[in-house]
Amino acid sequence: MEYASKRACTSLAPTEATNPSVAINLEVCHRLAEWLESRAIPLDREDSSLQGLSAEEIGNFYLLLVAISHQTSPRGKLPLEGSAGGRHLRGWDYLFAKLEDAVRRDSNLLSPDFWARITADDLEVVFHDEQFGDRLSDSEGRASLINDLGRMMVERSWKSAKQIYDASGGRVATGQPNLIDLLSQFRAYRDPVRKKIYFFLALMQNTGVWIYVDADQLGAPIDYHEVRGHLRIGTVEIHDAVLHAKLLQGSEVTVEEDVNIRQAVHEALMFLSQRSGKRNPSQLHYLFWNVFRSCCTRENPHCYSCPTACSLPARYIPLALFPDGSRHCPFSEICRSAGREPKLLEHNVVTDFY
Repeated sequence: MEYASKRACTSLAPTEATNPSVAINLEVCHRLAEWLESRAIPLDREDSSLQGLSAEEIGNFYLLLVAISHQTSPRGKLPLEGSAGGRHLRGWDYLFAKLEDAVRRDSNLLSPDFWARITADDLEVVFHDEQFGDRLSDSEGRASLINDLGRMMVERSWKSAKQIYDASGGRVATGQPNLIDLLSQFRAYRDPVRKKIYFFLALMQNTGVWIYVDADQLGAPIDYHEVRGHLRIGTVEIHDAVLHAKLLQGSEVTVEEDVNIRQAVHEALMFLSQRSGKRNPSQLHYLFWNVFRSCCTRENPHCYSCPTACSLPARYIPLALFPDGSRHCPFSEICRSAGREPKLLEHNVVTDFY
């Protein structure tokens, strides 16, 4: 993804659109990059190391989990939440912990043969919570994605994600075949902005299981939390009046508009990674994702004051502490939306890309 960083850095004026409707604002990007350069950003990692699982089991765990990791907080529906491991969790954290618990009880869940025949009812059993019930949205659609994943692996005689890695020669995007090409063959991983591919590959790298010969080609996964946050900060702008109105009104956007918006956010993040000197898109993804889902919420953003229930992980809290003793969104001094209304939400799109 070096190309994306150079393109954003050298060919865009401060508000020049990367396509007719969406723009990267380099003035805001430069300010945010300076902020990033001056802070100690925590390393990218998950809270669970999947201790006790083999390298092949870890690969299959993440290949399965990422395939279904979209829309845990769908608009107009109750968020995915419940108890796992003695903790109350939401969204991705709950999804991760419930699957981990299920896998430790029955390792057959990591078999492509099982994926090929998994049902919506099977998924609902795995992610059911005694207090909140069945909160997993579109169980049928998610099961269909997993069925495709399992069937295609069985057809290729692949029993583990490691065999995909071996077939690629450890290449993310260079040479033939490479991991992007191979993973894109699965319906769950076909997103042109490669959210799930980049997330899966980053997870495998961060756990130390996989090493890539062209690691500089690994981009950043972009989800709806990051779209919302970057639109509010102003690193990405919507120039098309009709599209801007759709976001304000919560109207559904087209698949093309979704791709354009997320691609612009991806290019902005790649530029920030390069310009800040971090040169680690995954590290910045984890920062933005955790801050935006914890502090830059849809309805009650913590622009100038975090409530006691703020879910920002402990390792990011130092970034949210200010000299006057207050704790609030780390980006409030840069954000163009802080203290202003209306605040944009992420776009509304029906998709299983992410």
